[in-house]
Amino acid sequence: MRLRKFRVRAFRCIHDSGEIKVGDLAAFIGRNESGKTTILEALTLLNKDSKASELDLCDEMTDELKSEVRLAEGDFELNENEIRLIQEKFPNLQDIKTIKIYRTQTNPRVQYDFGDVKISGEASKRLNSWENFVERIENFVSNIPNPIRIRVDMKLLQSHPPRTRDAFTNMMAEFNNQIYLLASEDRQVILEWEKIYKDVDNIYDNLLVGTTERSALENFIEDKLHPRFVYFSDYKKILGNIDLNEFLKETKGIRPKGLEYIEEFDKAETVKNLFYLAELDANKLEEVANTPSRLIKLLHTTSRKLSERLNPAWKGDPIHVELRYNPGNILSVVISDVHKDGMVTNTGLLNRRAEGFKWTFSFIVNFAAETQRSELKEAILLLDEPARNLHPTQQRGISDLLKNLAGSNQILYATHSPFMIFDYTPGNLLVVELDKRKHLSHIYYDYWNADDQTLTPILYGLSRGLVESIIDREIGYNSRPVIIVETMTDSMYLNAFDRFLKDPNLSMNPLNIVPAYNKNSVLPLAIFYRNHGYNTFVLLDNTDQSRQISTLLQTNGFKAVQMIFFELGGQPRQAIEDLIVDEDYLHAVNQTYEIKLRKEGYTNLTREDLVAKGKKSIIDNLSEIWRENQYLGWEKFDREDICRYICEKIALEETEFLSDKTKDQFRSIYRLIAERIRQNQNIVSETTIPHKR
Repeated sequence: MRLRKFRVRAFRCIHDSGEIKVGDLAAFIGRNESGKTTILEALTLLNKDSKASELDLCDEMTDELKSEVRLAEGDFELNENEIRLIQEKFPNLQDIKTIKIYRTQTNPRVQYDFGDVKISGEASKRLNSWENFVERIENFVSNIPNPIRIRVDMKLLQSHPPRTRDAFTNMMAEFNNQIYLLASEDRQVILEWEKIYKDVDNIYDNLLVGTTERSALENFIEDKLHPRFVYFSDYKKILGNIDLNEFLKETKGIRPKGLEYIEEFDKAETVKNLFYLAELDANKLEEVANTPSRLIKLLHTTSRKLSERLNPAWKGDPIHVELRYNPGNILSVVISDVHKDGMVTNTGLLNRRAEGFKWTFSFIVNFAAETQRSELKEAILLLDEPARNLHPTQQRGISDLLKNLAGSNQILYATHSPFMIFDYTPGNLLVVELDKRKHLSHIYYDYWNADDQTLTPILYGLSRGLVESIIDREIGYNSRPVIIVETMTDSMYLNAFDRFLKDPNLSMNPLNIVPAYNKNSVLPLAIFYRNHGYNTFVLLDNTDQSRQISTLLQTNGFKAVQMIFFELGGQPRQAIEDLIVDEDYLHAVNQTYEIKLRKEGYTNLTREDLVAKGKKSIIDNLSEIWRENQYLGWEKFDREDICRYICEKIALEETEFLSDKTKDQFRSIYRLIAERIRQNQNIVSETTIPHKR
């Protein structure tokens, strides 16, 4: 079965998730404590053996919980084999292709809803049910001679229906022996019993638990077809050496104080997973320990199998895992790097590797083992942060592992990482947000409507194509010059005024402007673009820190002509806002803050207010005014708010407040950029075109 829709209600912080569609490989994205883990854990309630705890019920829904509430429900789509199995057992029913499974807080059992399929709730003798089978035996016993009947023990058949074939076979064999022992001298009784017992091998497969068609169907699905939700959250870490004596005690039910030997080894379950992938039997290892040739062969084979099963999820150079047997019945895990040319290096104990390496290795061992076990095929795997602590390269390895598993399992996982998002189809990408006032989680199927902070990893993931285009040198060589600027506001102003001026003489339309995240990121970003074939220029503030950036860039191979500082008439200007006439900029400031600070006694600022502060830049003067009024609740001056106001007015063509002088001053910076680009082209031409002799 595959989960196609689900809904969670009254579970912890979730009042009602609404009906959510999911695909075969679905990611839940959300900030910390948004409810991602809660969603995954709520879905485990749909396991047939799960129980709903009172502690998991939403405290704020006491009134609703007075009646029966479906805490978790899921709509499941059956595959062709599952549909066929139901048809064979219940030939009189119309085809059942979907099933709704749900659990409430009042019923200890999971429940089923078959929609519009008509299913009888009346008791039926025609059903080949366990109850009818027991009744058939009871009728047989009631008709045998009284001296034999009173000695027949019916307790075996009056217990719960057998859940396995072995249990059924053993039960029937015991009852069969009893009949033969008690009725050995009554041939007629034996003949009647043989009519019942002769087909015992096929009886179990044909039995249904339940006397009504509905109960029989529900019990058949619960026993044979019910989906399994497997929740992964505790990723254990392997550090190095295994004390086999302690491990064998654990497998025999003797609880040791720990499995530590020299270095910590976290829990016997991790050891079992390692041995499972290696197809290694600890008892077999103990048997051959004193036979060197057999020991070497066994360890060589198991090490090869372990490496083969781990490497598909391991990105970067492959690794070779070697298991070594040491005195004292100690098994060590030794790792080597295998390079593309076949060279093997860095061989050593796992405990000598970096913490990130050990965590990655341990995660892949545990997860690969748990998911490769046959009992997890066709399961619904729930993973809580499977890529935590992993390098992005390794995260891609885990994502490849998830994609491969999605063929035989359905996978739902929670993550914060853009590198773990690889399907943006609605239903395969879900956003979880927390309403802080009500402390309730909300799931967005249309994830693009979530708030910007929640969407951050999704946006980074969506931008992977942009990153790949940057590192393609052919694109770089054939692109317009790139102008790296220090902030997003620089980019917004340059693009807005470029559109506003529409000056064909500047030859700058459209500008290819790339904003750095902050000043500290200008240097590496510029070098990165330059190294990937882009003709790169850097537009900087006229501050000491920006001049230091310029010096470092020139040390790294940039020419002075590629360094552009804000200036006006040959005189330095500290920031791009200094290209805007004071009165024009103050109009935007007063319009923005008159509303924001009305309750704090804000009055319109004038140019005289700025001059009185004596700073070099209009931004510095305004920041000083805001600092002096912090006690009134003015907080810090936000230059980005003003930038957005001005750019929005340009987009709306409501620019009466912008003077011709401001326009001319922006034209000057565009001319400066164009001139520098031409100068650099001339320098490049002179150095690449050979001179005639």
